[in-house]
Amino acid sequence: MFQLIQRGQIYADQHNWPVIIHSVTSQIVRYWRQGRVNTASIDRFNNDFEHLDPHEAAQIRAELETAEHLKRLRAMRAA
Repeated sequence: MFQLIQRGQIYADQHNWPVIIHSVTSQIVRYWRQGRVNTASIDRFNNDFEHLDPHEAAQIRAELETAEHLKRLRAMRAA
């Protein structure tokens, strides 16, 4: 299926991290992931990324924040 990739759209990468499209050319997609701009070819992007609606993206972000919070609490408890 053909889908137009545009700046500001939200996708999930192969590790289920939400990414936001920064810019797109005919051969390269630049996206934000965890505060960094990364680059992927169009072919790799089409194979490895999945479009998310805003509700799915918010749910994934909440789950990741919870996991990070638990990790910090465990580290504090171990220290």
